[in-house]
Amino acid sequence: MPVLIGAMAGMLVMLLMGQIAQTRIDDFRLRAYVQDVMGFMSDASMSSRNALHDAMYSGAMPCNDADILALRRVAMRSPYFHDIARVHDSQLLCSAVAGRLDPAPSLPPADHETRTGVKLWHTLTGIVTPGVQVNAMGMGDVVVFSPPVLPERLGTPESGFASVASTSDMRFVFWRAGLAGDQQRITLGRTSRWLDIGPLRQFSRCSNSVDVCASAVYTSSRIVTNPWGLLLTLAVGAVAGGAMGQSWRLRQRYRTSIDWVTQQAAESGGIHLVYQPLVRLRDGKTVGVEALARLNDSAGNPISPDMFIPIAERRGVIGLITRQVTRQALIEMHGRALADPEFHISINLAAVDVVDRTFHTFLNHTAASLRVPRAQIALEVTERSTDNMTRLREALDRLRVDGYQIHIDDFGTGFSNLAYLSTLNVDALKIDRMFTNAIGTDTVGNAIVDQICKMAALLNVEVIVEGLETQAQADYMLAICPDAIGQGWLFGKAVPADELEDSGPRIRQITENNDNDSGLQ
Repeated sequence: MPVLIGAMAGMLVMLLMGQIAQTRIDDFRLRAYVQDVMGFMSDASMSSRNALHDAMYSGAMPCNDADILALRRVAMRSPYFHDIARVHDSQLLCSAVAGRLDPAPSLPPADHETRTGVKLWHTLTGIVTPGVQVNAMGMGDVVVFSPPVLPERLGTPESGFASVASTSDMRFVFWRAGLAGDQQRITLGRTSRWLDIGPLRQFSRCSNSVDVCASAVYTSSRIVTNPWGLLLTLAVGAVAGGAMGQSWRLRQRYRTSIDWVTQQAAESGGIHLVYQPLVRLRDGKTVGVEALARLNDSAGNPISPDMFIPIAERRGVIGLITRQVTRQALIEMHGRALADPEFHISINLAAVDVVDRTFHTFLNHTAASLRVPRAQIALEVTERSTDNMTRLREALDRLRVDGYQIHIDDFGTGFSNLAYLSTLNVDALKIDRMFTNAIGTDTVGNAIVDQICKMAALLNVEVIVEGLETQAQADYMLAICPDAIGQGWLFGKAVPADELEDSGPRIRQITENNDNDSGLQ
C-alpha cells in the first residue's frame, strides 16, 4: 500500500510539475509577443507625438504654402502615419497629402482625451481621403492620421494569442488582434501570477515614455491533451519520489543559469551600463565614451560580456539588449553630447542589429526625442560580424547617410583588411588590444600597427587604440599617429555614468602629467 500511495503521489506531483514547466515556456512566448507589440506601439506613438510637437511649432501661418510644405516634411519623417492636418473648430483646413481642403471636412468629437490633452479618434472613414479608414491623434491645431493596419506578425498572431493595445487608464483601445473569442478573454492591465497554472495566461505592460499599454492572452497547452507526454509523465512519476526532487533541482538550476538571467534581462530591462573614456592623445581631452553593457547573475555577481552576449545572440534577444543599451546611453550621455560638439557616444551593434530596419527606426526616433545629434553617435560593428557583406554594406550606408558615425571594432582580427575597407565606408578604425599589447615587445606587432595607421591616413579615417595601459604605449601611438584617440586603463576604467564627472578631470590631469614627464607638449 505505501508503494501504491507513493506511486500515485509521484504521478500527481509529476503531472503538476509538467504543467508548470509548460506554463513557464508559454509565459516566455507571451512576454516576447507583448514586447513586440509594445515596441511597435511605442515607436508609432512616439513618432506621432513628435510630429504633433514639430507641426505645432512650425512658425508659419496655418495652411499657407510654407506651412503645408512644413507638414509634408514632418509627414515624410515617419513610416507610421498616413497624413497630418491643421484643424480649427473641428474643421480640417489643410493636410500634407491633400493640401488645402475646400470644403473643409468636419472631425467628429474625440473618442477619448488623455490626461496630457491629447485627443484620440478610432476608425474614422473618409475624413480626408474617400473610403480610407484611419485612426487619429490630435493636439492643439494639429491632427495626425495613422492607418489602422498592423504588421502581419501583430495583426494575425499565432493561434492562441490575442492582444489589445490601449491607453494606460484602459479607457481607449487603439486596436485588437487575434480571434474574437480569445480577445474576449483579455482583462486589461492583468498579468497572470507565476503560480497560476490554468489554461489561460495573461500579461500586460505599459510604456514609460508614451501613454500606451499592451495586454495579451495565450491559451496555454495542457499536458493531459498529449497522450505520449501524459504516459511518460505518469511513468516517471511512478518510478520514485526522488525523480521529483531531481526535477525540482534541475529547474532551480535553470532559473539561476546564465541563459535564464540573460533572457530575463533582455525582456525586463536588467542590463546596466558603464562607460570607458575615449581620450585624444595629443591634448588629453575626453572626446567621447564607449557604452559597455553589464549584467549580474541572480546572486549579484557580474557576468562577463563574452558569456552573455553570445547567449543573447543564440537565443535571439540581442536586439532587445541593443535597444536597452542605445536608449540608456543616449539618456545618460545626451547632456554631455549637447554641451560638447566633439563628444560622441559609441555603441556596439551586432550584425543582426545593423541590418534590422526596425532598429534604424528606433535609433532615429530615440535620437530625435532626446535631441542628440546623429553625428555624435558612433555605431561600432566588429570586423568578424560580416556574414553577408552585401547586406551589411547596404545597411551601414543607410546609417551613414542618416548621419551616424560608423566605426570598425577589433580591426585586424577578422577578414582581409584591404578587401574589408574597399567594401565598406567607415569613419574610424579601432585597433584591437591584441596589437596594442605587442607595442614595444613584438616587432611584428609594431609593424602591423604602423601599417594600420598608414592605411587609415590614406583613407582619411580616424584611429582609435584599445587597451592602452602604459604611457610608453601612448607615446608610441602619438608618435606614429598624432590624431589617434586612446582607450584603456591608462585613462580610466569603465565606470557608471554618475562617476564620469569625477573621473574626467583626473583623466586630463594624468595625461598632462604624463605628457610633461615624457616631453610631449
